[in-house]
Amino acid sequence: MISKALTILDDLIRDKPTREKRGTDLLKDPAAEATEGWYMCVPPCFNEALDIKRTERVEGKKKNLVWTQGSAFSFKQGDTVYDTADAYKVWAEALKSISLCVQVKTASSAEASTGIPERFSGSVTFLILTPNKDRSKDFKPELTDIEEQLDDTLDVVGHDLELERIEIKKRIQKPLSKILSDKRQIQQIFFNIIRNAGQ
Repeated sequence: MISKALTILDDLIRDKPTREKRGTDLLKDPAAEATEGWYMCVPPCFNEALDIKRTERVEGKKKNLVWTQGSAFSFKQGDTVYDTADAYKVWAEALKSISLCVQVKTASSAEASTGIPERFSGSVTFLILTPNKDRSKDFKPELTDIEEQLDDTLDVVGHDLELERIEIKKRIQKPLSKILSDKRQIQQIFFNIIRNAGQ
């Protein structure tokens, strides 16, 4: 499923941008709570952010509402996704399953601009959080393996880099000492460095 979604996304962002162009190949099943192969769980409440909408189409002289895919992606400040569909259970139960939470800090929509031949790529800045019982960030320092955190970050951004045809070569001078830190903050630093290098 992930390779199909990447192909659809690649077509959407590389095609000549128009606001009206909508296809019937979807990034994800609009009713699915989770999508196989996706690192994060993106439930139906994010269909609009992924520009998945029901659109009127004429088929055999009859009007029907059909799920369609556009390219005007629009995540908003405060949008939060988790690495498991279990995150949407009762919070005390959800905490047993959640390892990673990503919350949008700032965002601008990705869409075609009127009168401009190029697509506005949009941007998203997000926080990587460790959920706790108060639904807040947990900055508990712990002994952290830096290389492991880099590998985890590359797992998260790898699909984006593949789409942009960016190859990463990782060279680590060993041995690396473990440090006392917040693992999620280290991942956020790696994420920012990698994304900035790719722009």
